[in-house]
Amino acid sequence: MVYSYGIGIVAGVFFVVAYGALNFGLVGSTSPFYQSLNFLGAIGFTYTAIRPFNPGLFILEVIWAAVALYGLWKIWTKRSEPDTETTALNAEA
Repeated sequence: MVYSYGIGIVAGVFFVVAYGALNFGLVGSTSPFYQSLNFLGAIGFTYTAIRPFNPGLFILEVIWAAVALYGLWKIWTKRSEPDTETTALNAEA
C-alpha cells in the first residue's frame, strides 16, 4: 500500500480524462480509449480501498471495473464480427 496515494491520484486523472473526453465529444462510449481509462481508474481506486478497507468504495469500483471490461468486450467482439450491412450490400452487387 506504499504507492496508494499516487495510484489514487493517477486513477482520478484517468476518470477525469475519460469523462472530459466524452463530454467534449472527443470520444464516444464505444471508444476503447474511454473504456480502458474507466477500467484503469476503477482498478486504481479498488487498490486504494483495500487498506484501510473501505467496503463502499471497494464494491463500487469492482462493479465499475466489471462494467468497463464488459464495454471493452462488446467493442472487441463487435469488431471481430463481419459487418452484416456491408456484406449484404456486397452480395447484391
